Amino acid sequence: MAKSLSDKEHKATQRRWLITSLLIYGTMVVGLLGYFAVFPDSMTQSTHAEATRTQTLTKPARYEAVIANWNRYRNKDARADAR
Repeated sequence: MAKSLSDKEHKATQRRWLITSLLIYGTMVVGLLGYFAVFPDSMTQSTHAEATRTQTLTKPARYEAVIANWNRYRNKDARADAR
C-alpha cells in the first residue's frame, strides 16, 4: 500500500522544486547579463533593417565587379582564340 506523503515531506518537495526552478531562472538571467556585458556591440548597435539595408547597398557593386572580371576573362579568351 502506498502511503501518502506527510505535510512536511510535501512542503519539502515543493520547496525543492521552487529552489530548482529559481536556480535555473537565475542562471539564465545571469548568463544573459554576462553575455551582453562581454559582447555589448554585437546586437545593440544596429537593427536588422539597418544591416539589411547595408547589405543590399554593397551587393550590386560586388556583382558588377564579378561581371566586369568575367567580361575581361572572356575578352582575353576570345583574343587568344583569334590568334
